[in-house]
Amino acid sequence: MEAPFNATSWDGVTGAIYAGYGSVEGLWLIVCLILVVIAVIGGWRHEGHAYRAVTHKK
Repeated sequence: MEAPFNATSWDGVTGAIYAGYGSVEGLWLIVCLILVVIAVIGGWRHEGHAYRAVTHKK
């Protein structure tokens, strides 16, 4: 990953340096969001099965 500035030393470099400069950060954000949605749907389905198993077991 390349730095967003041209310098041979840290002298003169000021301000925040963002490590994600020029990366495919948006892709990783979408992948994470998809995984969260899959986890929520999977948990929702599991809880539905568990609830039905308990309520029908009399």
